[in-house]
Amino acid sequence: MNPILSLLGRRLLTAWLLGSSLAAWAADAMPSPQDSPALARMAHSGRIRVGYIPTPGTFAFQDAQGQTVGYSIDICRRVIDNLRQRLGRPDLTPEFLPIKASDRIPMLKSGAIDLECGGNTNTMARQKDVDFSHTFFNTGLRLLARKTLRINRVNDLARKRVAVTGGTTAEERFKKMQMEVGVQVVVVASDAEGLSALEDGTVDAYAQDDVLLYGLMATSRLKDLLAVTGPFMTVEPYAFMLPKDDRLLREVVDRTLLDLMRSGELLSIYRKWFDGERLRIPMSIYMKENIRFPNKYGIP
Repeated sequence: MNPILSLLGRRLLTAWLLGSSLAAWAADAMPSPQDSPALARMAHSGRIRVGYIPTPGTFAFQDAQGQTVGYSIDICRRVIDNLRQRLGRPDLTPEFLPIKASDRIPMLKSGAIDLECGGNTNTMARQKDVDFSHTFFNTGLRLLARKTLRINRVNDLARKRVAVTGGTTAEERFKKMQMEVGVQVVVVASDAEGLSALEDGTVDAYAQDDVLLYGLMATSRLKDLLAVTGPFMTVEPYAFMLPKDDRLLREVVDRTLLDLMRSGELLSIYRKWFDGERLRIPMSIYMKENIRFPNKYGIP
């Protein structure tokens, strides 16, 4: 064979293969709505709509400058950095939207938000409608009350008025306890409303995951009179909530979390928000195990 023709053939083959690879990469980098409705929206609009339930001082909230910050928001921003690379859109801009707990699943299903980055408990019932990331925090349901209220066991709540936020696992648990021990359940719209009801004496206690209660107590005008009390009544594995069956988005989120766990950066983010001067909540053994053995276990 003519060596010139042979060289030309190799170059043409290389060019063809390179072109095919670039075309495949471009097709992969710009997913179609069938592959990933969420990523397709982001690629088209240049923005990502991130929902979160406001949890003052902890997972997701607005600071004094009006910026959305918090433990889960720090993690979410790492996800957004990886999405920028995945989509080839360094200009991808987050739009953080405070929402109610009862709205997060309907908004994900309708495409009104692309991701929920607050503190969401992974439950088997919710898994029917949405997907979850790897667990990034563990907590459990307890009570915020005045120090004068002694709650050592569930039966101590008989005839007590307890506020819960609608659409949460706390509401589900206390609706059952309403029949079991005679607790009076008061449904509120948010953590802030629950704290206000406790401060005003409208309720005897506010039920929520203990880490959120510590954050609320730190912001209360009556913080020296309040305490997080009572036994753990649930186990709550927190994860990001994602649109159902959006594999490409789920892969980016999960890879981000696994990288943070393996590098040790997740420990630094935890200490920043939960083990410093304002809050002193040492990392639990359950949280440490989640980092060692990443999982997506949902509770019944």
